[in-house]
Amino acid sequence: MNIDKKILGKMKILINIVAFIAFIGQFFSFAFSALNQKKPENAIESVYNYYIFFAFLCSLITVVIFVVQYNFNFKLLKKKIPNYIFLVIVAVGIYIPIMQLLALNDFLLTSCILLLFDYYIMRKILSNLFSSSDTNLE
Repeated sequence: MNIDKKILGKMKILINIVAFIAFIGQFFSFAFSALNQKKPENAIESVYNYYIFFAFLCSLITVVIFVVQYNFNFKLLKKKIPNYIFLVIVAVGIYIPIMQLLALNDFLLTSCILLLFDYYIMRKILSNLFSSSDTNLE
């Protein structure tokens, strides 16, 4: 049993390192995207530029949410309101890794890792929201 705890501890450290590397990679992608945005010619392009900027921020916040949910077991993470907020952030932020994989073909490994993080977060949030216990009530 002691060996299992050591392996789990090393695995947790490895996953946190991967999350940090993914955060750095996504930050560079965010910086490159923010610097390379072209000047909008109409209102629709302007709104799309703002959405891309907001989605990149949500994508960065997704990594932070993953690290908090993976490493800590706060009672706040079981409540409905924070879970709804996290769900909205992840739903907006998931656009960026999908766009990077399918349309842009850049940051492929980072995008795959972010999609795994998004899956983990959504699974955890939905299990918190739809659990049969009364602990998730406010």
